[in-house]
Amino acid sequence: MDNTSDSIVVKRLVRNLRYRQTYIQAFGSFLQPEPHPEAVRLLHALIDAQQFAIVLLTGYLQDVGVAAQGLPLVQRLLEHASSRKDLWSRMRFVHHGLSKAASWYQEQLKDGQMTADPKLRQLLFELGEREAASLWRTEATMVVIGMRRELESKERTGSPRPRPDRGDRWGGERPAIQR
Repeated sequence: MDNTSDSIVVKRLVRNLRYRQTYIQAFGSFLQPEPHPEAVRLLHALIDAQQFAIVLLTGYLQDVGVAAQGLPLVQRLLEHASSRKDLWSRMRFVHHGLSKAASWYQEQLKDGQMTADPKLRQLLFELGEREAASLWRTEATMVVIGMRRELESKERTGSPRPRPDRGDRWGGERPAIQR
């Protein structure tokens, strides 16, 4: 990678690292007024996932010669998190953050500067998969705790989700049998 690409890549990864560290604090604060047991399990799993990702990101940055200790948290994000006073708004906050993170990884994988290094491309892919899994788990938890309406209204007002083709054997009609 050239120096320009290097600095853009490093800036993006450091920013991602700061967000992950901030989410750990936000998710931890959501545990304080002990919410629904399923939400507690989810938040603990999300904190663990963020910590694991931080280890991977920090390791990659160290490998390319960047020290990433003592980074400041994202205050704006902490303020948004602290303004969430009930379980419903906290879960929507978690869902929104994970949705944005999963999208961010998809965008990074389309960027040639971010995928020039095969090790980084693999790291971005792995972290993106983990974000998507966390998002899925969050959505499942929201349904379990009775937030189905919030998810359904979000789908109607948000961008449409891709649907399988009609001929797709996993979700559509079965192809006609040839005789």
